[in-house]
Amino acid sequence: MKKIVALVAMICVGLLAGSAGAQSGSSAAEQAIRPQMAKMFRAANAHDTDAFMATMVHRPDLIFAINGEIIRGWDALHAQQLKWWNHGKSDAKYSENGAPGFMALGPDAEVVTWPLVAHGTGADGKPLTSAFVVTYIWQRLPQGWRIVYGHESWAKTFH
Repeated sequence: MKKIVALVAMICVGLLAGSAGAQSGSSAAEQAIRPQMAKMFRAANAHDTDAFMATMVHRPDLIFAINGEIIRGWDALHAQQLKWWNHGKSDAKYSENGAPGFMALGPDAEVVTWPLVAHGTGADGKPLTSAFVVTYIWQRLPQGWRIVYGHESWAKTFH
């Protein structure tokens, strides 16, 4: 009888732990990546390229695809990001356009799809709002979770 009571207690504890995990809805990978995404978000709104790219693998095999262009390597992407943000003088401000989606590819790889909106001034001097989505592939490396691949898709632009 004691064995049955102990077994039932273990099952109940397991179910409670499982339901608590299901309610939080986040994996260990997501819990590790989200704080890094928050730092990226703050850095993007500050136009701090170095802080923004700190989560990316600092290697020549980093890939970033945007608007039909493939940028290869951390150095090339860093140089391009400096241009995009006018060496920190951009007036772009970013906001989330929904919750980021997380999908495990395995124990050491995670895909994050992040819907965002950019607000700033267009080349014509008029206010500009653009919806876009960034997809990152994160890989667990000895130094922690890092972005090894990114893709940015601009969906809508509003004046």
